[in-house]
Amino acid sequence: MKKIASLFLLFYVCLQASAQTGMITGKITDTSAKKILSLATVTVFKARDTSIVTYRLSNDEGEFRVPGLPFETPLRVMVTYSGYMAFRKDFVLSAAHPTIHIDSVRMIPTSSQLDEVTVFAERPPVTIKNDTIEFNASSFKTLPNALVEDLLKKLPGVMVDADGNITVNGKVVNRILVDGKTFFGDDPKMASRNLPANIIDKVQVTDDKEEMLRNGDDNLNNVGKVVNITLKKGVKKGWFGKVYAGLGTNNNYETGGIANIFRDTLQVSVLGYANTLNKPGFSYSDLTQTGGLQRNSSVTGSSSISIWNNGAGTGLSINGVSFGGLTNYGGIATSKGAGINLNHAPNLKESIFAQYFYGNVLVDRQNSNDTKQFNGDTVIGNSSLLTGPVITNAHNIGIGARLKPDSLTNIQVNATYTIGLADESRFSTIISNNNFLGTLSTANIAQDNKTNTYYYRQSLTLTRLSRTKKGRRFAFSHTLDINNKFNNYITDSRTHIFLPTAYDSILQQLRNEGVPQTTASVGFNYSEPLTKVITLRIGSRYEYSKLNDGVGTFNPSSPQKYDVLNGGLSSHFSREGNRFYVNTGMEFKWKNLTITPSARALFQDVNNLSGNLSAAIHQHQNDLLPGLGIVYKQLNFNYSEDVTLPSYVYLMPVADNSNPYLIVHGNPNLLPAQRQNFSINYYFNDPKKNLNISLNSNASFTNNDVIQSTTVDSHGIQTNLPVNADGSANFGFNYNINRQYRNKQNIIFQWNLGAYYGLNKNRLSYNQQSSWQSTFNLNQWAGVNLNFNDKLEWNNSYSLGYNFTAYTNPVFQKLEVSSHNWSSELIVRAPKHVIWETSLNYTYSGVTQPGLPKDFYRWNAAINFTMLKDERGVLRLSINDILDQNASVRISATNNVLTTSQTNTLGRYFMATFTYNIQTMGVHKKVGGEKMFLF
Repeated sequence: MKKIASLFLLFYVCLQASAQTGMITGKITDTSAKKILSLATVTVFKARDTSIVTYRLSNDEGEFRVPGLPFETPLRVMVTYSGYMAFRKDFVLSAAHPTIHIDSVRMIPTSSQLDEVTVFAERPPVTIKNDTIEFNASSFKTLPNALVEDLLKKLPGVMVDADGNITVNGKVVNRILVDGKTFFGDDPKMASRNLPANIIDKVQVTDDKEEMLRNGDDNLNNVGKVVNITLKKGVKKGWFGKVYAGLGTNNNYETGGIANIFRDTLQVSVLGYANTLNKPGFSYSDLTQTGGLQRNSSVTGSSSISIWNNGAGTGLSINGVSFGGLTNYGGIATSKGAGINLNHAPNLKESIFAQYFYGNVLVDRQNSNDTKQFNGDTVIGNSSLLTGPVITNAHNIGIGARLKPDSLTNIQVNATYTIGLADESRFSTIISNNNFLGTLSTANIAQDNKTNTYYYRQSLTLTRLSRTKKGRRFAFSHTLDINNKFNNYITDSRTHIFLPTAYDSILQQLRNEGVPQTTASVGFNYSEPLTKVITLRIGSRYEYSKLNDGVGTFNPSSPQKYDVLNGGLSSHFSREGNRFYVNTGMEFKWKNLTITPSARALFQDVNNLSGNLSAAIHQHQNDLLPGLGIVYKQLNFNYSEDVTLPSYVYLMPVADNSNPYLIVHGNPNLLPAQRQNFSINYYFNDPKKNLNISLNSNASFTNNDVIQSTTVDSHGIQTNLPVNADGSANFGFNYNINRQYRNKQNIIFQWNLGAYYGLNKNRLSYNQQSSWQSTFNLNQWAGVNLNFNDKLEWNNSYSLGYNFTAYTNPVFQKLEVSSHNWSSELIVRAPKHVIWETSLNYTYSGVTQPGLPKDFYRWNAAINFTMLKDERGVLRLSINDILDQNASVRISATNNVLTTSQTNTLGRYFMATFTYNIQTMGVHKKVGGEKMFLF
């Protein structure tokens, strides 16, 4: 507490010191004084060395107010605005005259670019050019070994969370480009967490116009941001990167590196990694954006994506393919991998790229799981302990091109191929019990599961603007997915039943399943302005899909020889589908209001064939679906309807008994689900106050929803059958507010507040009992961050979660789960060449099983020593989980089931890691107090 009080006292003293300062005010217009220039950049420098004191933007009336200026110091104010010559004025403030007011700053138009008429050392920190915000990187001080992510945190309006996700003025950054070129698939984290900050000249932020073109509308509220990093010229005369290696207790280690060569037309980056610390080598967006999977996976029906980020580590899996770090199997992961990225842009019209990734993961796991199901005062519980290693190998190769034949045409072509091989050994001990009768059964289950996935995808998008008519636009898209998955599951299960009559059950079988699947699509969007107010929008899409699912189940004729076909658990299922829609809308736009009513004609035809059915299942559906979109400034409203055919997985007439305690059936009589969707979104940004507000709400109502009818027998064995049910409803509301304060350049204070409130209402069917169940999810979070001259960083966050499910049938009892999470991180950079880090995380769970902790602390700490020339070397001494309390307990409540799970974790360990940053050529030491590159 004394340390916390001291930090608050330091912050208070800093604010009080900054209060003993002066200010400069004024109003900015053009030379005629008729045009008010809002969002002009007003920068105050020290006149002696042109180092920046602070800056502000003019408001909507062209007025500016720059506080926090020192007394008795020669200062210079510079006003810049795109298309105008810079205005300069020298001044000195004093206690007797603390304020200077400039009645009118009249800017003189010029055809020259801003950088051609300003001294390089006086470049403004921020320049707004049309729809682009440009930051001068040298105006924002960073440490010698800082990364791009550290630089972005200094930029006004830019937020970077603990996971590296980036937003600008409240909008998500979709891509980071390097000199306009892709960098490892455009993934923002690959650039922000691997490139050094001192190679950056400018950071340019603009709306993602490519996303807008693909969406087929002109609503900037619906698109994210693109960040383009321009490198200093000296960077292109050499190469740069980093290597690191570390050893720790308990046989832990980490090693890796990245090397980059950037030329005017060529970029080459190579990286590799290996660790035992539950860290992935690549992120999800590395892989999807590499091969063009982005933004289209939702319509292919072939992507299964899992992403983890918790106290035990981080991890990633796509279509069952693991690319390192904590896997969906849990446990402790040893990861290895490598990647290479190539970009070649011979001119402004062509850019060609290729990437390759490899990931290998070995998982050591020990997972315990406890479920409770309630029926009146009866509770059926299953407790299980799962052990056994998992080995996965993954390869992903992607190629693509971005072509711009002329100023009106954009073409993107991408292709990717992924191979995923997983070999899993499972050893499970399961106990099922009844709270009145006692133990129902026990089981020992051994499984050897192999899964091979081979996935190819290609995509093409083409957009064309009209040369003769503004607003006329055509966009074409195409995708092809070939996803072949093969499962080989061997099960050896021995179950002892206690009640009502004691007996033993033995299950030995091999279940082979091959699922080759192909999906193809073509589509277009067309916009035609009919008048200044009315625009016609037409879109169409055709999708073709073909799937075969062959299941062969075999019993053994002798040990280790599975060759006796079990016809009751074997079948062949095939599905061929056609889906086509035409969407027509008429957009009416008047000032800030846009209204777009639309209608969508949807045609769906699917044939399902199965060897276990006497006749094919033919699903045919023709629907005319209305839609409505309303946009007023930053406020969006959307309404749509959809009809969705049930997944083939639910139609399979063959039972899956791979888990003897969970038998899954299919239902060939399922009907299409009919859904109505509503959404309201609001976005507000004030760049002058660095204030961002976003509000999002949605609701959906579904008839013929697919739910699971569950039966639990007297032995504790559960059987699920999918059935249709009317009346499902979902509601969600989310808000986020963040504000950043910059009293001076060396003090940054920001806070954020947000929440998500959700309600999911649907039918529950359990042991022939029916009920409405309403699940409420209430999550609230807040954060406070302080940065004082990069000497001290203090980041705090708190979140509260409350989840409960209520039932209309009194047979089922209300389920409640609550959680609290608080984290605090402190970084102190003092004395010189020493960086102290510590973080404390507290987690509380309101409901746990006996013997498991309700709350625990996770405390990490490290000390870093920078060394060698330009502090290129960093020695990091760290300790993970000092209190050795990380329990990795997860609790969930849904569908009348309360689940508590726990997995083994890394626990406490010490680590010593040395990192060497390889600097590019062309650097010299000092320009205006910052490291610069020779030009």
